[in-house]
Amino acid sequence: MSHADPHDSHGHDAHAPAAAPPPPPASKPGAVVVGFLVLLTGELLVLWQSGILGKIPAIMPEGISTYSAAVDRLFYVILGITGFFLLLTEGLLVYFCLRYRAKDGGRAVHTHGNHKLELAWTFVPGVILFGLAVFQTGVWGDIKFQGRFPDDKNALKVQVLGKQFEWHFRYAGEDGVFGTADDVTKLAELHVPVNRNVFVYLHTIDVLHSFWLPNVRLKQDLLSGQTIRQWFNCVKTGKFPVVCAELCGNGHTTMGGVLVVESEEEFQAWLRDQKKEFGEHDPLTDKQWKFWKD
Repeated sequence: MSHADPHDSHGHDAHAPAAAPPPPPASKPGAVVVGFLVLLTGELLVLWQSGILGKIPAIMPEGISTYSAAVDRLFYVILGITGFFLLLTEGLLVYFCLRYRAKDGGRAVHTHGNHKLELAWTFVPGVILFGLAVFQTGVWGDIKFQGRFPDDKNALKVQVLGKQFEWHFRYAGEDGVFGTADDVTKLAELHVPVNRNVFVYLHTIDVLHSFWLPNVRLKQDLLSGQTIRQWFNCVKTGKFPVVCAELCGNGHTTMGGVLVVESEEEFQAWLRDQKKEFGEHDPLTDKQWKFWKD
């Protein structure tokens, strides 16, 4: 009677228990996950510093116009909605990185996705964006729509001309008519009275410029061959920046000016005392100023 050899062909004991596999290494979050956590923390700090949490005013310059508060409210609503979804998506991203990270002994699973989820995250943002578009129409219309401008015959009218790399302003003078001897032209200084409607007529004689009054919350691109009318009403006196917000050439960053808001009496006294910025020889020719159409 034959007996089975208890050793295999390699001389190993066939009845000996199999060697246990080495234990898997301790699971630790990878560098990518740590990076996401750092990024999320940074975004939280940015949101907090922006003022959406504590209403810290540093995020926006001081508003000085009749419609600046409405623009700011719209801005904070949009920032709140986008900030909420930013935190939500980044939080889910970090969770999924932790929950579904690679593990020893695990097998990758192929999935085609979930059509209902894909429809949801397409449809919901679309509805939100459409709602914001409707929500902002009132504020936008009050500032930009010509038919909703104030009907004010006593409004101050100022011609604004953009030229590489300067802002030129022209007032009609005491006779109220442009193109006459008492016109007042001013380089880089826009003087307006407080609590009075101001119509600015914007024109460029060379490239695209963008007329931006940050404190007023007014920004309008200047297009070659067009004169664009805009309006504002300042409710606080002081000096505020005038900026070109369109890259218009090598000297773009030097194309600045100052908005001077003063009392009606101070403005009228200034207007009476002014002469042309360059004496009787305005560097802009009459032809360049003749874009004016009331």
